[in-house]
Amino acid sequence: MRNSWFKYLFILFAIGIIVFAVVKIKGDEENKKQEQLAKENRQEEKIKEITLGVAEFDSINPILSRNLNVQNISKLIFEPLINLNNSFKPEPALAIEWAKQDATSYLIKLRENVKWSDGNDFTAEDVRFTIDRLKRDTPSIYGNNVQFIERVDVVDNLTLKITLAKEIPFFEYYLTFPIMSSKYFTEADFANAEKNVKPIGTGKYKVTDVQPSVITLEKNENWWNSNKIGLSLEKIYINLYSSVGELYNSFKTGNIDLLATNNNSFSDYIGTIGYNLKEIRSREHVFLALNTQSEYLQDVNVRKAIAGFIDKSNITTNIYGAKYYTTSFPLEYGSYLYKGSTPGIDYNIENAQNLLNGSRLGA
Repeated sequence: MRNSWFKYLFILFAIGIIVFAVVKIKGDEENKKQEQLAKENRQEEKIKEITLGVAEFDSINPILSRNLNVQNISKLIFEPLINLNNSFKPEPALAIEWAKQDATSYLIKLRENVKWSDGNDFTAEDVRFTIDRLKRDTPSIYGNNVQFIERVDVVDNLTLKITLAKEIPFFEYYLTFPIMSSKYFTEADFANAEKNVKPIGTGKYKVTDVQPSVITLEKNENWWNSNKIGLSLEKIYINLYSSVGELYNSFKTGNIDLLATNNNSFSDYIGTIGYNLKEIRSREHVFLALNTQSEYLQDVNVRKAIAGFIDKSNITTNIYGAKYYTTSFPLEYGSYLYKGSTPGIDYNIENAQNLLNGSRLGA
């Protein structure tokens, strides 16, 4: 009897373990299902639309616009031959290869299967057309990019040769201007063409609607890189304002979702609550350029003395509201040219005076 009792007890214990395991497994499966559903719900809650704002809008055509905020938005619509990555190194965009054939000529190979948002093929003729417009009759912030280009020859639909008036070191860095469609802009007067209201591009988004107070962008289904990079935003609305004051007021009242500004006093206009603030270190810098062709400025001690007389920390604090910082190298972060800390010259009147006394000026 005793052996039978232990046998039954063991069986009951084993059944209990099995039941517990089954319940635990089912519970884990249910938890995983709930987590998966929650994850899917979170994915469905991704923002599909966003509203931006631009003050003093001029033109969505990046070649014509002189508004920095418009230029930043235009990069969603138009693309250059070459992009600069976070390390300031050139990387392929509409051009996939570029080669310097000799001192003044470059061969550019373009990306295949790129289409404009209207469905037409992107070709080398579009690049030549853009360069011609920039060089001949269109005042643009990109005019300096093409000033040394003497000739553009179309080798075939996806290849062109650029000839320069003189050797320009690292000329590929100049090929960062946006490309426009030659077939779309058929009017002789490019700068005043009606099609500038709703131009086409090869980028992620396209202009689908233009109203006096708002421009609508939607995903460009013809974008060449859409299979690799998914775009969660379906639409981007750009509200247009006549002044920066109107733009700030619209942000305060919640009419726009995102505001980009380099105004150090922005909190005076939009307050400090009701929004998430993210500060991004820009690459803008203020500097003093010295003409080293001058007899006295050729002396390194004179230049060091000038640096020593300038209280840079005081300037950044009292003039720029502590929103800027001092550096001895203009690309101190994010550039492959920056190899580490570069010693600067601190504000020190006594040392500066000694340097000056030992220079050509002091002799």
